[in-house]
Amino acid sequence: MRSVPTEADWGNWQDGDLDVADAHEVFAGKTNEDVQEDFARAVIERTDELRWMPKVPFQYYIFGFRDYVMAGKFDLFDSSDAASCFLELIEEKLQNQPDYILPVMDELMPAIIHVSRNQAAYDADIDIYGDFQEKGRRIAELYRRLA
Repeated sequence: MRSVPTEADWGNWQDGDLDVADAHEVFAGKTNEDVQEDFARAVIERTDELRWMPKVPFQYYIFGFRDYVMAGKFDLFDSSDAASCFLELIEEKLQNQPDYILPVMDELMPAIIHVSRNQAAYDADIDIYGDFQEKGRRIAELYRRLA
């Protein structure tokens, strides 16, 4: 069981990096259960905030994002964005900051596999969002190479 990140885990978030400060403002002190409503209000923006978080908060809140995507309780047009953002963030972290995501990949893989195999369930048009199965294969290959 992971603990909510402490202020120390956020580092010097107030030292001028506006992206980290925004992430701190939305997420700091909240449980993954608490952030479900935040993801529901603006999943694209929450994904961007995850992108800029320090390592420890990222390794905690990525599971809130996973839980949001897997729960499937989306507003009318959010399911495709949520699923696509989830896969894209995972791939981006593997490419650019593998130390952030490798320690938690084993726990994320079942969700990655589920999302990548169920594109239609997320109402994600392949012409708009790309092929989720292909994204899943790229993620799995990156993970194998890096692990």
